[in-house]
Amino acid sequence: MLKTFKILLFSCLSFVVFSQDVDFESPEGWAMAYTSASALNLGQTASDDLNKGNLRISAELSSIPSLSEEQQKVGFNGIKDEDLNKSPVFGRLRFSYGLNSDTSLELSWTPPFEIDGAKPENIWGLALSRKFIKREKLDLGIRIYMARGEAEADVTCSKDVVSIEPFTPGNLSGCIDISKDKLSIDHQGIEATLVFKNLGYGFTPWLTFASTQMDPSVKVDAPLRYGQELVNINTNGTTLTYSIGIDYALDRNKILSFATSFTPLDVNRQVELSDRDSFWNFKMGYSLSL
Repeated sequence: MLKTFKILLFSCLSFVVFSQDVDFESPEGWAMAYTSASALNLGQTASDDLNKGNLRISAELSSIPSLSEEQQKVGFNGIKDEDLNKSPVFGRLRFSYGLNSDTSLELSWTPPFEIDGAKPENIWGLALSRKFIKREKLDLGIRIYMARGEAEADVTCSKDVVSIEPFTPGNLSGCIDISKDKLSIDHQGIEATLVFKNLGYGFTPWLTFASTQMDPSVKVDAPLRYGQELVNINTNGTTLTYSIGIDYALDRNKILSFATSFTPLDVNRQVELSDRDSFWNFKMGYSLSL
């Protein structure tokens, strides 16, 4: 009976184009926040500031933890399976320019490489950093950041789902071809940085605390047996992120960075799970000052 109801529900909705606002802690809102957390435009390194007119080029790669099958039941408030486990990593390039000895401007960009059905599209970021307190052993700075862009992925109708007969277990939505869903990762925020200097051996540890306003949305574009599912889903909310990292100076112009970030997230599901719902990842980066 439940299977028949789902088939009728998905078939009826496949003819409708609508926009929907969901709560930030709903299953859909949580899924958008979780994916957006993987692309937060947080700081990569906290080492010495750039001098006025100097340029730094950086590359960063961060992990994206996979989700369990139960965690991926987020469609229609938690009753429909979605394929959220796409690329296991997220990368970006950064270009930083020294405005003076205490302030730098940064532009970031994510190359449009497709991995496991997910492809970034015009994801770019902007940030302004400034050190307000500078001591022999300790620095305190503030970083204001933002990011805009989308990622296209076959979330609603994945390659594996399409290979299953429509309206049978594993393909209850009736997918007949892969979907072209687009997730917007728009966000902006402020980050406080604490840097521990002059510890020797080229190592510089640092801590950050960030508050981010997320405005993610999803455009579902899924070909189904009885029509095209076209839905816009929107949400917004504020998250906190705690990061700890360490920089290692290869020489005065080259830096290796290692960090881990934790973003607490909550989700209101119909059934409580034992899985971790917060976002926690690891990052590594390389910076070259010119």
